[in-house]
Amino acid sequence: MIIKCFQVPLILCLFYVSSVSAATYQPWSENVFTHINKEYGVQAEKRMRLLHDFILENQEKSDKEKLRLVNDIMNKLPWIADEQHWKSADYWATPLETLTTFGGDCEDIAIAKLIVLRHLGIPREKLRLVYVRVKETGENHMVLAYVERIDLPREKRGKYSWILDNINEKVLSFPERKDLIAIYAADGDGNVVVFKDSDEGPSILGVRENTKVKKLDEIKRKIQENMAEYEKLNDGRPLHPY
Repeated sequence: MIIKCFQVPLILCLFYVSSVSAATYQPWSENVFTHINKEYGVQAEKRMRLLHDFILENQEKSDKEKLRLVNDIMNKLPWIADEQHWKSADYWATPLETLTTFGGDCEDIAIAKLIVLRHLGIPREKLRLVYVRVKETGENHMVLAYVERIDLPREKRGKYSWILDNINEKVLSFPERKDLIAIYAADGDGNVVVFKDSDEGPSILGVRENTKVKKLDEIKRKIQENMAEYEKLNDGRPLHPY
């Protein structure tokens, strides 16, 4: 993959956190930026301020426009393989780790997009981390899906699901991504949908509710440990109110 210069950082919370409705996004306390500067350096603070401004400026955009903007920005994150970055075959970094080490692989990039969309008010119920296989190379890969019509039965949601990816950088519907084979999708409530591929396209092989996914649970635990600290720094308010 092409390594790109990343100009925007990541935030410190994940989609597992319950939504809070009808809240107004408020600017962060200066204490947040002071802490970032002290712990991670001047450039990290600058990138955090850029992202903070981006979030405030785009609160009122449509969902589709938010998808496009976030996909474009997060795809500037340098892609670094786990073996090089973490000396591990398959390591899922928290947003804090991705920020402070300035890079990540497809899982980290997908989670970064999810996080920024949550800050822009996209409900966690509409977001999925989706494991896929790239047909041309056979490579396992992760993308972020935005499910526009969660009111529909699962088997009918595909054409209303939009894919945010760092390989094909256009935000396309899942049926348009004929280069990908869906393996499974996980939401923030522990529901895992397993797919089966066929000549007619993907179909749902099964649904596992309240499933424990080890790597997701590990990230959740580490992020929750950070959230309390950043809420204190932000004058007792969570960094995002949704």
